[in-house]
Amino acid sequence: MYHSLLEKQIKRHLNGNIPADEAVQKLLNAVNESYLNFERDKELSEHAFAISESEYADINSKLREEIDIRKRSVSKLIDTIRSIEHASDFTELSGHDLEQIIDYLKIQIEKRQEAEDEMRAAKEVAEKAAMARSEFLSMMSHEIRTPLNAVVGFTYLLLQGKYLPEQEEQLNLLKFSAENLLALINDILDFNKIESGKVSLEKTSFNLSKLINQVRNTNFTKAQDNGNNIRVMFDTQIPQFVMGDPLRIGQVINNLVSNAVKFTHNGIVVIEAMMLKQTNETVQIQFTVKDNGIGIAPENQQKIFEIFTQASDSTTRQYGGSGLGLAICNGLLEIMHSHMELESKPGKGSAFSFTLNMPYITQSEQSIVENEKAMSTDPDLSGTRVLLVEDNNVNTLVATTFLKRWNTIVDTADNGKIAIEKIKANNYHIILMDLHMPEMNGYEACSIIMQIKPKLPVIALTASAMLNIRDKAFEVGMVDYVTKPFEPNELYEKIRKNRLPMGSPL
Repeated sequence: MYHSLLEKQIKRHLNGNIPADEAVQKLLNAVNESYLNFERDKELSEHAFAISESEYADINSKLREEIDIRKRSVSKLIDTIRSIEHASDFTELSGHDLEQIIDYLKIQIEKRQEAEDEMRAAKEVAEKAAMARSEFLSMMSHEIRTPLNAVVGFTYLLLQGKYLPEQEEQLNLLKFSAENLLALINDILDFNKIESGKVSLEKTSFNLSKLINQVRNTNFTKAQDNGNNIRVMFDTQIPQFVMGDPLRIGQVINNLVSNAVKFTHNGIVVIEAMMLKQTNETVQIQFTVKDNGIGIAPENQQKIFEIFTQASDSTTRQYGGSGLGLAICNGLLEIMHSHMELESKPGKGSAFSFTLNMPYITQSEQSIVENEKAMSTDPDLSGTRVLLVEDNNVNTLVATTFLKRWNTIVDTADNGKIAIEKIKANNYHIILMDLHMPEMNGYEACSIIMQIKPKLPVIALTASAMLNIRDKAFEVGMVDYVTKPFEPNELYEKIRKNRLPMGSPL
């Protein structure tokens, strides 16, 4: 059986007869094999071509899909870059060139890194500046408070002793001037605390009506000097005892009253406390201090809340003041989740007001608290052995004078080294420790004392009033902190509260 094409040729040239010659038959078989091989090669070629065309179409389709995905991805990348960078220099890229995008991103990353480096450097500079300012304030506070401690302390002592009638006015003026200087120092430190976010509020029960009357009494003499009268209008529906920070609330009200008295002559200053709303747990109170003094022009009303700023230069020259008071009030009110409101007309007076939401307690609850306080209060400090560690002779004299009046047994040391020697050799109920001293400072001394006698209470008695100083004092083991110039009642109370119990083994 030959290939069909070969059979045609045999029929045509050999009339369909195949010679018996063996050589001719071999030739015909070879030709037939060639035809068959050709057919097989052709079929394979056609099959291979069909397969290649299908694979090519499949690959081509996949490539088109990948190109579409790439284009969409590049478009999304460009849109994302625009949305993040808001870049005006990021123009439409021809053909969505990925290399250009990568180059652009590389440049932006480098710019961002440079910006972060600059911000990091600026942050370090700002932190160093803040630290330098804090250290400067601490140093100046210490240097000013140290001599001021003597002025305030001896003024208290002179007023408690015997003096000529004509000296009373001079002593009161000296006391007033020293307190004003101390108030200015405290204002600067308070503003620094507020700016650095380091003011913490107390939460204690207090008599709000009593606090407002104390503010009135504090400013009464100055009001009389200016021919003013101070009136208090207190809503009787307000609970007698509320919860909050009486020191800071009093500071805000006192600043407003002090300003009203200063800028009013032959007029009236009114302190109002009005209840707006009451629930089972809290009361909302609106505080207002108004006067009929010089008033504030509309264009200056916002300016007076800025630091070191008053309504005008003439106001500063005529009335004085640092321009810090209202900025501090605003900062304290923000911490108490409130704000200051002002209504004023030149020549007609001003009204400053703010609102506080305050928890309150009942009369019976307050009685329990007061009874507990009364039970823990001793009539004096008789028998209390105190070691005063202080390198300034004047400050030592001031403190020991008060301590002896309270019937304490006082011992002194000029520095931390001497204090440690005395603590090893003697027993004390409490230590009053200055922080900045030669030989060995108060921090080092307290650390050693805590190893020798860990239960012995140490109170920091220092002219430094910065929060970082206070924190460091507590870290080394001190139990309390009194700032010089000290208020005698505050020092007395902290000694009474912190000393080792009388009769306990020392």
